[in-house]
Amino acid sequence: MKKIIPIILFSIVIFIIFQFSKKSNSTSLIEESTKVNLEDYSKTLDSIKTLKSNSKDKNTEAIGIEFTNILTTKIFPYWYGTKWDFNGITQKPNEGSIACGYFVTTTLRDIGLKINRVKLAQCASEEMIKSLVSEDNIIRFSNKSIEEFVKKLKNKGNGIYVVGLDNHTGFVLVNSEGSFFIHSSGIAPYKVVKDKLTESLLIVKSKYRIVGKLSSDKKLLSNWVKK
Repeated sequence: MKKIIPIILFSIVIFIIFQFSKKSNSTSLIEESTKVNLEDYSKTLDSIKTLKSNSKDKNTEAIGIEFTNILTTKIFPYWYGTKWDFNGITQKPNEGSIACGYFVTTTLRDIGLKINRVKLAQCASEEMIKSLVSEDNIIRFSNKSIEEFVKKLKNKGNGIYVVGLDNHTGFVLVNSEGSFFIHSSGIAPYKVVKDKLTESLLIVKSKYRIVGKLSSDKKLLSNWVKK
């Protein structure tokens, strides 16, 4: 009986921690389920080709705004709610499951970037980011508070970023409405979600963060509109 009591107490503590973590993470959620017709995805991807072509003569800033808008309003909405799995490799939103790295590379491919979806998804997030954007659009943070992290991003400006963490990757969106983390989450609720950046446990607890600003990278955006 004496041996059973500590086990029961330990189980209760673990349950409380899990429930607190689950509750804390749920308060950060902005989007966690798709609100579009999944059957329209292929048509949406076709329409992006036209939007991309129409941006050829714009300057880098304008193309970056268009890139951000398309990714966040025409691609991500289909993926919200897609189940996470460490080995998930689905190429269709809300069918099967998708790992965090594959979520990043699949959505970037679908917006029209010519990348090796599988190779980039499987490499370290820092290597993935370095292959996508130039060094002057990369910022590294080691043992910095989430407040310092957000402040630096806001100074860098609105737009869409790829972020690499200790053991995770996803997108960071900074705009007039705030700062958000869009990712295939390996903790509850275990699916593709949009979180408030400062309240998302995965990004808050990470000791190392590296971000690459996609929407300011001249080479990436130039290749995007031309191909």
